[in-house]
Amino acid sequence: MVMHKKSDLNLPKPIFKVSEVDVRVPTVTQSAIISGMRVKNMDEATATLSRLGVLNRINQIMPYFKGNRKALFDTLLNAYMHTDVFQNEVDRSMGDYIVSCLRQQRIDLKRRGGAIVNTLAPLTAVNDSIICQKGWDDRRPIKAVVYSTSHNDLVGVAEQLYTSFDESNIAEMMQGKISSMAYELGRFRHGKKEGKFCPICNGWNEFTGQKLLGCHKTLLEVEDSDGNIFLIEQERIHRAVSRNEYQTHYNQPWMPKNGQAVDTARMGQDVSLTRYGVSVRHWRVNDVLCINGQNEHPLLQSRWSQQQWRSYGSDQCSWNMQRDGYEGRDNYFGPIPNRNEDLNYKQLFVKLRKWQRCGTFHSRPNWNQRRNRMEGYYSGPTLEDVEISAQKEDTFILLLDASLATGLDLSFVTHIFLLEPIDDAALLEQVVSRAHRLGCQGPVIVDTIHTWPKLDPTTEAVAKQLKSASC
Repeated sequence: MVMHKKSDLNLPKPIFKVSEVDVRVPTVTQSAIISGMRVKNMDEATATLSRLGVLNRINQIMPYFKGNRKALFDTLLNAYMHTDVFQNEVDRSMGDYIVSCLRQQRIDLKRRGGAIVNTLAPLTAVNDSIICQKGWDDRRPIKAVVYSTSHNDLVGVAEQLYTSFDESNIAEMMQGKISSMAYELGRFRHGKKEGKFCPICNGWNEFTGQKLLGCHKTLLEVEDSDGNIFLIEQERIHRAVSRNEYQTHYNQPWMPKNGQAVDTARMGQDVSLTRYGVSVRHWRVNDVLCINGQNEHPLLQSRWSQQQWRSYGSDQCSWNMQRDGYEGRDNYFGPIPNRNEDLNYKQLFVKLRKWQRCGTFHSRPNWNQRRNRMEGYYSGPTLEDVEISAQKEDTFILLLDASLATGLDLSFVTHIFLLEPIDDAALLEQVVSRAHRLGCQGPVIVDTIHTWPKLDPTTEAVAKQLKSASC
């Protein structure tokens, strides 16, 4: 075996950056800290700690109120910085910084003519990264790794990234089985995903190394004002019906009765009722929804005709549904019923009954020993009859937990964001070597993010004045 040093291989040197990100302390918190330096008794001191959310550290902080208060400001600020509230702000600020960096890098790459997969840096990059940056038209696809030794910090930053980018843009290697992690790394490297489209609902089912047996796409069983019960996709949901809208139109013949309006408080702060269909956690039985009732939806696959469904067992399905009082698992993805066959309703009001996977609704006939009866009905094509296919996707971020980073080949990566400094030189070399290795086509930018609390100038001036007065 022949061993080589990296310097012998003429690999482009990594570019190290240290970025400082300000995390603004809320004005209310700054005011509480300043007020804490002026308290006159222990009751006021306790109230200050409660406002800061650090009442659990009262035994450590209380001596600073009783003695010389010169260090009280720093103590209160430091205590607040260790709260979950401030850590959430840190995660948000780091996420915003990463988002702005990547967006700018992708804009710059587009201006240079777009990405080219095989583009080698000149040998001058080995000795002078500045020359490489100025004299080399780097058109490698932007591929960024967000690395952390803290799982909680990585999850916090991930939440911010998901609010700014699409799910298809992000791959995760934070936890899970080896097969799932290998799949995520493949998505990140090759920019494609493998899976199957369901022949029934056209839902995408990703292949992660395990056999795909049934469609995992969630379908909703709803009921209209005429008592018709049918299945819809999440994409058909326009919005949830608010309390005011439901009360105003309750007596209209097209509004379902005995339903419940959706309280905006359930959706969470700053979440519109139009986002109801995005997440299952918003759903409740009997919720009243406004949906697209067109059979020929412009963005969805056309549904099979009623005649075709009869050949696949829809009559047996209807019998099963009546037998179970419409509380069982069976239903079928047939045409949406309309009051008038000549109309397609762009807005249809329905009541949510239940939801489950497409494969559960459309199950094969089977004998249920516990109930001593036949269940299921479907005899048409299923996911098992479909070949695996590949779909392109723009995946340019990898969330990487330190515990899973050993031995990875990330030679195609252009950026590594470190969420915390790595003081151990050997560990830093190991992390950087995931990308700075044989096969890399250009320098990797290693960006270590430092966060600092940001105070208003007036707060700093008042704190300095109070510190001087306490001397």
